Amino acid sequence: MQRDPSALARSEFDVAIIGGGICGAAAAWDAAQRGLSVALLERGDFGQATSANSLKVVHGGIRYLQHLDLARVRESSRERSALLRIAPHLVHPMPVLVPTFGHGAQGGEALATAFLLLNALTWDRNRGIGEPERRIPPARLLSRAEALQRCPEIDSPGLTGAGLFWDGQLYNPPRLVWEFVRTAGHAGATVVNYCEVRELVRRRDRVVGVTAVDRLSGARFEVRAQVVINAAGPFAEQLYVRSGLRPAREIPLSRDMALVIARRPTGEHALAVQTRFRDPDAWLSRGRRHLFLAPWRDVVLIGVNSAIYRGDPDRLGVTQDEVEGFLDEINLAAPWLGLTVNDVALVYAGLLPIGASDLVGTEVSFGKRSHVVDNALTDRVEGLVTAVANRFTTARGVAERAVDLAGRKLGRALAASRTTTTPLYGTPLDGLPELVREVTAQCRGRLEPGVAEQLARNHGTGWRDVFHLLQNAPSHGKTIGPSRTLGAEVLHAVREEMAQTLTDCVFRRTDIATSGNPGEVALRTCANLMAAELGWDATRQERELEETRAHFPHQRATRGLARS
Repeated sequence: MQRDPSALARSEFDVAIIGGGICGAAAAWDAAQRGLSVALLERGDFGQATSANSLKVVHGGIRYLQHLDLARVRESSRERSALLRIAPHLVHPMPVLVPTFGHGAQGGEALATAFLLLNALTWDRNRGIGEPERRIPPARLLSRAEALQRCPEIDSPGLTGAGLFWDGQLYNPPRLVWEFVRTAGHAGATVVNYCEVRELVRRRDRVVGVTAVDRLSGARFEVRAQVVINAAGPFAEQLYVRSGLRPAREIPLSRDMALVIARRPTGEHALAVQTRFRDPDAWLSRGRRHLFLAPWRDVVLIGVNSAIYRGDPDRLGVTQDEVEGFLDEINLAAPWLGLTVNDVALVYAGLLPIGASDLVGTEVSFGKRSHVVDNALTDRVEGLVTAVANRFTTARGVAERAVDLAGRKLGRALAASRTTTTPLYGTPLDGLPELVREVTAQCRGRLEPGVAEQLARNHGTGWRDVFHLLQNAPSHGKTIGPSRTLGAEVLHAVREEMAQTLTDCVFRRTDIATSGNPGEVALRTCANLMAAELGWDATRQERELEETRAHFPHQRATRGLARS
């Protein structure tokens, strides 16, 4: 996997895809798998924006029951199952507790009814999932004693028990995006990061390609394609304004924020706690909205805080006041945490395009939907498709629909998509536990305890590529920072995974900043390795370090708290 921007200008593609987040990456894999020639252009790094700034939850659909949106329950369950099948090293089941109180809307009886419906609607949730550890159990109620045994913190007057259901959790979202990109590349797609689409190329009423700029070299060129899929998410509409299709940006955006809390999880269960806010358009409501407190690695994730964002998408930032306001909301819902700003290791903030119907006053409802749009109908221009995925969970399905539409525009009878069942690159066909045993056995005596499992989870069967570098240079078996990332993983990220900047490596290709700021020694170690590979001078190296430090909450930026 070598970065080659010049390949984009050498031929005409069936499909050019704008945006290398989860939706664009999945579309590139789907289209390439079905025999189309594909170009994927990402203006930053793959999975850098909204895809990286998530709560890392793969939703199973329970939140949509309160809206009576049964189709979306089915969609979420189907997509969760697909990700558990095709990337078992990067997606796993996560148990979630919902405390119950009294016998009304917040009581066990109401939740039991919801669980009965959920279990019925998701009856096929484990289809094609063989390993027991990856199967999703049916939702059920727990007694008060059982609930407190699993989560003593929820003890309070009126507690009658808890509901227990399962969502999925992403072990490493940017690496999952990368596996889609890499799989697309192995299937023949031309994939390039740091390649920005400036405008659409049109001949009368038809889009025939895009004008792009290599942001690393400054080279400008055209990429010709019969169909263009705009999968740039919150940045999609800006392209239409620049290309003269629309007079101004009109689609509202939601700013969704989650926090990484630098505390060790007390258990394996995520917890849903009620806030002071209501979900105003829910038909079946337990009252107030829920926040989710989820254990992840050695930290706790808390989200989501949503607000209408009316600014420039390219200038998204989160202020100190916004973070402190969210902490107040969390402390009211979960007073035993007693959080302060000093507990915040990372701030995740991403933008989601929403429709006007999803606005309620200044708040955002949970009625957000994904869309696949034929721009011949909305903008009177042929050869253009817009694909908007508002959830990481459902992006694969949105990508499939976008490629279906692209096929119709090409006038081709495409084969059916197989991305729900075809494993991504690196998927361990014998299951993750067996892969961990294999890595542990072959690396015994070479790696620190626990590193073998981390290597298996992040790279799947591709762990051998990293291990090969370690064999050639044993010094690269030394670990970097508290994440215990191998020096060989940094080299592999540069040589084989298109990592171009320090932030690419620290935040997306490796675990170096998984739990927050790994410390100056770790950052400089990584920077030194990358500088030797990419030929950075001292000035460039310091600039890379400064840009990386700015992503941590306690490094103040002029616009407020920096985000990951």
